[in-house]
Amino acid sequence: MSSPVVVDGTVVVFEPMFGQRQVVLSEPAGMSGSGEATIDQRRVCVVGDEKRVQCQAQYFIPGYAPGTGIVSVETLDGSQMAPCVTSGAPLILMGQKLVARFTPTVPAIMSSPPNSPDSMAPSMGHGCFLPQQTLVSVG
Repeated sequence: MSSPVVVDGTVVVFEPMFGQRQVVLSEPAGMSGSGEATIDQRRVCVVGDEKRVQCQAQYFIPGYAPGTGIVSVETLDGSQMAPCVTSGAPLILMGQKLVARFTPTVPAIMSSPPNSPDSMAPSMGHGCFLPQQTLVSVG
């Protein structure tokens, strides 16, 4: 089954749950393409471009005052990388679900005694790409 190539400006949608944390982005997350080729005047995204996605977010845990953190792409799923490449880095494809990471920067605080903070340990979640072009697919 073919999958559209991800291009500059493609939106990354993150599922809201990262373990017990419900995460809400402060603004939409977008990909920035660095590939040499273009599709409809947008640079294609190549493996490695996903590492530049970082978004500020607020997070919620029942019984805690909200905290803040950063959502990033941890890894792409195998279905999100072009299976064959003749030169340069593989293209990123829409594919299935990517693995995302939420890293707290300001912990949520328990709202009643002992008013302890949430752990600063990262938690994992998932996301996907919303296709911005349908002219070129690979697979």
